[in-house]
Amino acid sequence: MSMEQIQGKRLALVTIGQAPRVDITPDMMRGFEDIYEITEFGALDGMTREEVAALAPTEGEERLISRMVDGEEVICSHAGIEARLADLFARIDADKFDAILMLCSGKLAEASHTLPVFSPYDTLNAEIAECRARGEVIGMISPLAEQMGKNEALFDKPDEARFAHASPYGGDAFEAVGEELQDTDVIIMNCMGFDAEMAAKVEKTAAVPTLTVRQIFMKHIERALSKDAAA
Repeated sequence: MSMEQIQGKRLALVTIGQAPRVDITPDMMRGFEDIYEITEFGALDGMTREEVAALAPTEGEERLISRMVDGEEVICSHAGIEARLADLFARIDADKFDAILMLCSGKLAEASHTLPVFSPYDTLNAEIAECRARGEVIGMISPLAEQMGKNEALFDKPDEARFAHASPYGGDAFEAVGEELQDTDVIIMNCMGFDAEMAAKVEKTAAVPTLTVRQIFMKHIERALSKDAAA
């Protein structure tokens, strides 16, 4: 993913759930919403609950978590979401947009286009590399227990990180996971659904600086966005 300046002001924001993501986009694009033309797309747009239920993961299958337009949590198989994304990306007209911003921090092979695609997965790995270079032990929070293995795979050595889980879409286990990660130097909440309020709860009990992957994404992506965007 290049951090070169985005040429133009037409952005397609893509979620693996349903759009619009009222829990993410207004926060993420604050300060840019009057400059860029923002159109949101969702991999599950137009689907009924019954159709989405058909994408549920089987035992042992990789899974992704997201949000329906009514705020309800939804868990789908990674493969099912990839198939939906392939169809969605094929429908995003390169003549109508200048760049695509992903609203998922998972590794998504089908998030590919002739347009520049900016992914939280890439900025997450850049942030992890910076932390490791400083010798910091990282606490990683994933939404699901079943996703902790994917977080573990981001590290070369077991002693580089600690792992916990809490959903951003239901429950309030943030202070509890903060207690689990008190023996770390920095905590990263690895899902775009995590917000600053949730991070504050983790940080309060962990007494450790806590970042959301959304904050990390915007820290990096702001290099490509301009408040003087070309028409």
